[in-house]
Amino acid sequence: MKVVIDTNVWVSAAIRQAPSHELIQRWMAGAEFELIMCREILDELTEALTTRVRLRRWISLELANSYLDMISTLVDLVTDPPREEHGIRDDDDSYLVTLARTHGCEYIVTGDKHLLEWTVQVPPCIMPADFLQKL
Repeated sequence: MKVVIDTNVWVSAAIRQAPSHELIQRWMAGAEFELIMCREILDELTEALTTRVRLRRWISLELANSYLDMISTLVDLVTDPPREEHGIRDDDDSYLVTLARTHGCEYIVTGDKHLLEWTVQVPPCIMPADFLQKL
């Protein structure tokens, strides 16, 4: 099963013990799913974890960099997708849909309200806890 994991799930996994943390732990341990990630997601995650001062409350810069290094070591990045319209309220999330569709993903795992409320849902957008139940 192929999936795209949204940046907000990666951030959540880094800063708190929740389903997103369990999901990423399972992926790092060789989970039962194939992760599709592009440079844009990794860059967005790097920006969030290294420049957002408010996150220092939950994760040190040193630990954030270690987490990013581990992800970079484990993931095989695919090419960034082209920009396309998908009718999502926050158009900045459209690249995730294009990425998932291009690579035949079964799910987009996200906590983003705009994606979760998106009416088209191709592929389906689900919360980390819901995805864990499918594994």
